[in-house]
Amino acid sequence: MEILVVDDNKDICTLIESILIAEGFDAASCTNPSDFNKMIKKCSPKLIITDLLMSGFDGKILTKKIKKNPQTHHIKIMMMSAHPDAEKISKTIDVNDFLTKPFEMDELVSKVEALLK
Repeated sequence: MEILVVDDNKDICTLIESILIAEGFDAASCTNPSDFNKMIKKCSPKLIITDLLMSGFDGKILTKKIKKNPQTHHIKIMMMSAHPDAEKISKTIDVNDFLTKPFEMDELVSKVEALLK
C-alpha cells in the first residue's frame, strides 16, 4: 500500500481515501489514531497523511513515533490542519509536507505525487 490516511474524522478519511483511489493510488484509512501502529505493520505505507489535532493522539505524537523508529523512519508524512499555527508546528516535527484544510483536490493530489516520486 502506498498511502495511509490517519484522522479521527471518518468523513475526512473517506474523502481523502476516495480522491486518492480515484487518482490511481493505493490508499487506506485509519479513523482510530491509536491503531496506526497495527495499520503500518499491516500495510507498510510509503506516505502517511495525518491531521495535526486528533482526540487522544495527535499528529505530533504520531510523527515523532514514526520518525524515531528505525523500521518506519523512512515513511514520508504529510500533516494537515485548519489550525492557524499548524504549518509552523509541523515544520518543527520533521514532516515532509503540509496541507491546509480546507484543501483543493488538485493540491492534495499534486503534493502526494511529489512526495511519492
